[in-house]
Amino acid sequence: MTASPDPSPPILALTRYVEDSRALIVGNSVKLLRNGAEAFPAWIAAIDDAKKRVSLEMYIFSDDGIGRQFSEALSRAAQRGVEVRLLYDFVGCRDTPAAFFQRMRGFGVHVVGYHKYRFWRPRLWSLIRRNHRKTLVCDGGLAFTGGINISNEWVSQAEGGGGWLDAAVAVEGPAAARIEATFLRTWNRRAPKRMRLDPDRLAVPQTAGGVALAVVSNSELRDRFVIRRAALHAIRESRQRILLANPYFVPDQGVLRALQSAARRGVDVRLLVPLASDSRLLDFATRAVFPQLLAAAARIFRSQVVTHTKALMVDDTFFSIGSYNFDHRSLAYNLELVVNVVDPTTAVEVGTMLISDMAASEELTAAAFARRGWLERLIERIAYGLRRWL
Repeated sequence: MTASPDPSPPILALTRYVEDSRALIVGNSVKLLRNGAEAFPAWIAAIDDAKKRVSLEMYIFSDDGIGRQFSEALSRAAQRGVEVRLLYDFVGCRDTPAAFFQRMRGFGVHVVGYHKYRFWRPRLWSLIRRNHRKTLVCDGGLAFTGGINISNEWVSQAEGGGGWLDAAVAVEGPAAARIEATFLRTWNRRAPKRMRLDPDRLAVPQTAGGVALAVVSNSELRDRFVIRRAALHAIRESRQRILLANPYFVPDQGVLRALQSAARRGVDVRLLVPLASDSRLLDFATRAVFPQLLAAAARIFRSQVVTHTKALMVDDTFFSIGSYNFDHRSLAYNLELVVNVVDPTTAVEVGTMLISDMAASEELTAAAFARRGWLERLIERIAYGLRRWL
């Protein structure tokens, strides 16, 4: 892979939201995909159109209706001679039968489980460290990433699914190669030698648009805080508004202070979280930070529908979408990946999505929240105190 061109002068004028402008990759197109209803058809179509390679890593890959559609698409691709690599997380897929993945192997799909736990060789550290990324790259030039897993929770309620709110992006251009290289670095450490692929030997795709973005990912041993640091920088550079959606919002004090500071200097800070996620204890820990945010005049919206969206939009110019949760597990233990995009056109679309989801949610007021009982307050404080272990 060769280095990407330097950002052009018009892009550089917008890069104060990016911690290191040298990380920006220019020449891309970016498309927002809302929920599974938009993401799943686009992913399956890309797999069906692939001619050479499919690289897929997924935290949750369920043996259900949508999971079987993807299994069949991957198997079809392998049968027509496409190199298909699937890296699934062992804990994320703990409810998925081994036979589900074995069936794909029978069709020629290269399948590897990340940090599989072996009871005869117990390693607690490997059980804690998970691959939480959700990326798909086809033929090296078209990539997808976001918070959406392959499971019926992300299928619309009209089609019998959970209807969870979420978002992903389609990235076409040189940045797609960076996403695939991130996948391959993890894959090559886990896969048999015959299945490995050196990302440095792959050509960089041609320019596909005018969008600049940074692919920000941590690794198993290094750069544990790189995603947090990039988000914190964008928050500190905000001038007009910050829209943030996250399903497990349990920030450390540094992130919390940055949001409070932005709200106090007049930035319109809005947070979208689910009224109830799939982790009750994390919900209590989330509510522990509400008083500080409300006191700083930040606005908090709670969705009746499970909001799994992991998106940050700043000043209608910058946005970040990926797998990262604002909690200690994403910070310290999980492999994560986000794309940090400098593009007013798509940023406005992300902002419109978040505002729409907030409008359909209930806004929490300081007065209403202050009426909760002492026991609930105590549980919130205890849960937040335990955030490093949740």
